[in-house]
Amino acid sequence: MNNNRMKIGAIIAVLVVLSVLPFLLDSYLIHILNQIGIWVILTASLNLMVGYTGQLSFAHVGLFAVGAYTSAILTTSAGFSFWTSFPIAAIVAGVLGFIIGLPVLRFKTHFFAIVTLGFGEIIRLTIYNWRDLTGGPNGIYNIPFPTNILGLDFALREHFYYLILISAVLVVLFVKLLIGSRTGKAMIAIRENENFALFVGINTWKVKIFAFTLSAALAGFAGSLYASYNSYISPYSFTVSESVSILLMVIIGGMGTIIGPILGTTFLIFLPELLRSVSEWRMVIYGGLLVLTIMFMRDGILGLIKSFVRKKKHHSEKNLLSTGKEEAAIAGSERN
Repeated sequence: MNNNRMKIGAIIAVLVVLSVLPFLLDSYLIHILNQIGIWVILTASLNLMVGYTGQLSFAHVGLFAVGAYTSAILTTSAGFSFWTSFPIAAIVAGVLGFIIGLPVLRFKTHFFAIVTLGFGEIIRLTIYNWRDLTGGPNGIYNIPFPTNILGLDFALREHFYYLILISAVLVVLFVKLLIGSRTGKAMIAIRENENFALFVGINTWKVKIFAFTLSAALAGFAGSLYASYNSYISPYSFTVSESVSILLMVIIGGMGTIIGPILGTTFLIFLPELLRSVSEWRMVIYGGLLVLTIMFMRDGILGLIKSFVRKKKHHSEKNLLSTGKEEAAIAGSERN
């Protein structure tokens, strides 16, 4: 009970701090936080497949692009508002994810990863060459911001921050509730041993296609936010290197956890800001981080933090026990 209260208290404290950051930070740092919030939604969607279902997908950056372009086209060419276009973008990405999942989920291990990588590239190349609809390599400009609500002007980064924050919190909470449900436990069972999950009566195909469709819809939702926030998108924002970056965020943070992808996203978005002088070495550094994570931090940053806390707690208990023994020995000598 005390642990639950401490967790709830810590979550409330973090949310309070996040809610006042626009009053404390400059516009550039708010922009970085906004990017983190959007990518947290995207990594949470990928984590459903990689972390909880055990399927290594490279298609999510393509589904992210589908959501971004759907929202951009609806708001610039069809006269839709953001509030109408973002659920449509999520649905379109989800439907496409379902269609892709039908053939892709028949593959396993590295074959699954290769095929999803192929579908991600197909989506990007389609966007690149369908000039009449997507603008081709020039992309789509002047994507409108969401219309004002509750006195918030979303043309301002500081105001858009709250929309992204609320969206990220809701998505993370939704994933948390999903993983705690019967479907979420079935996803974890498939990750641990798909044959055994099938043996105990879990419809593994149904669970995997559900997870892939849902994660695609969340990726599309993140894409819609991305397009509206940046007001410009192009095919160059949805490349293979971005697929690798998203995967690294999940793995380095700690896949199969709620907090891990958030830590990984924050770390890998701030890292380029710290390494601007060697930006051309970004992917080399990312690759090195992945190797180090696999070798020394199999559970990612979150696992490292938990390990440190456990060791510190064990050390404290050991000191307490030794202190108790010393006091008992002193008391015994005094009685003698």
